[in-house]
Amino acid sequence: MAQAAPPNAHRRRRLLAKPTWVDAFEQWLGSRVHVHPNVLSSLKLIFVLPPLVLALRQLDVLPASTLLTIALVVAFFTLDYIDGVIARHRGLATKFGRIFDRLTDYPLLVVVCYLNADVLPAWLLVAKVGLDLAQLALYALGRGSLENRLRTALSYSTLLALLMLSQAWAPRVLTPSSVGALLVVNLAFSVAILLHGLGVLRKRFIADVLSACNLLCGAASIVFATRGRFEISLLFIVLGAAFDGFDGAAARRYGGTRFGVYSDDIADGINYGIAPGVALFFALGGGLSGWIIGVFYPVFTLTRLVFFTLDKAGSDPNYFSGVPSPAGGAITMSSILVFQGEPALIGLMVGIACAQMVSFSTHYRHLFRALAKHRRALVGAPVYAVLLLIGLRVWGPRGAAITILVPVLIYGFLPTMLAFRRVLALRQARKGSVRGGSSAAEDDAGADEDEDQDDEVRLDDAPASARGDAVPDGDAAARSA
Repeated sequence: MAQAAPPNAHRRRRLLAKPTWVDAFEQWLGSRVHVHPNVLSSLKLIFVLPPLVLALRQLDVLPASTLLTIALVVAFFTLDYIDGVIARHRGLATKFGRIFDRLTDYPLLVVVCYLNADVLPAWLLVAKVGLDLAQLALYALGRGSLENRLRTALSYSTLLALLMLSQAWAPRVLTPSSVGALLVVNLAFSVAILLHGLGVLRKRFIADVLSACNLLCGAASIVFATRGRFEISLLFIVLGAAFDGFDGAAARRYGGTRFGVYSDDIADGINYGIAPGVALFFALGGGLSGWIIGVFYPVFTLTRLVFFTLDKAGSDPNYFSGVPSPAGGAITMSSILVFQGEPALIGLMVGIACAQMVSFSTHYRHLFRALAKHRRALVGAPVYAVLLLIGLRVWGPRGAAITILVPVLIYGFLPTMLAFRRVLALRQARKGSVRGGSSAAEDDAGADEDEDQDDEVRLDDAPASARGDAVPDGDAAARSA
């Protein structure tokens, strides 16, 4: 990762905020490692990169071992991460250090691009290398920055995807088509960052650029859905959801354009409405059922998006009215993989997604903003990523889809379950109060009855005149006589 700014600069507000526990760990790491970051970059370049290149090309110089290659990859990125941490937290970041650190990364990028030259369009690979070098040159000239975490995360994700494609480590998901589509998204975002560094693109357009990346992910999802590659289609829906979350954060921080709200809705409609609808049509084999469900789902999704746009001014920004459309798209696309060959179950999941999206009286927490406020919760992200990889490794795309479907269903049903819990608790409280009231009434009645009995005893002992008993007229006449 690129070495960043002077001490404490990393604490200023960023679009992609760092969790406090990560910051604390990096401070601890920076205080323990007493090696200059440029030395670590040199170690990465001299001692790790050459054997890694030999292992990737499989030249019989090193043993053909997947574990050895993975170990070298981990060592490369670990050194890359640690030198940035030390530079940030010990005040050792310099312009030369940042440029040198980035230059040590480019040989690996060039190698993996070369290894994929037979399966990916050459212009995509050349554009990737060229744009990265252009951004570095722009920074060296004093324009632009290397501190965009979102760009860095996307760039390194693309590098890892190219590396894994060259080794055929995840052939079911990382195909030439899917990695090529990821390259297109990466290039689009890199062009936007480059234009911003040149002063052509203002900050208020950043949110629209992220919405455009979301739209590109939706277009890629549609293309792969038409080919029956539903696992790759789901992958781009998830990637689009990430861009969707960041475009809202960018709009709140940098402002937006008048077209921004509509561009966001258009991108969401394509990525979470039309793309799953196309996937449903092909997953159900076309025909009448495919047409009906394939049209039925996008209509509900677009309805939900229109309601969200119209209700935005008077709604709580921390909550959604109804399940957000990304969750509905994730339920639908995951169910296609999990219940493949079971159209009734797929239809059930589509019905659940549609019902939850238009349940406008039910409020769902805005997860992106909740995580931004409670960043400690992000500690679960690595755990979830491990579970996702385990599911993909053990059960294939269906296992990965299950790890996506289950949490989203829990999120969708959680408000309903909490509402039932509140109703049951209220009912039990009312029963308790009624029972308590009945017992109190019975105690009062018993006390009154005891008092009446005592009064009766005392009155029986008293004389008749004192008791006020009425004397019959006959007796009174006899006594007077």
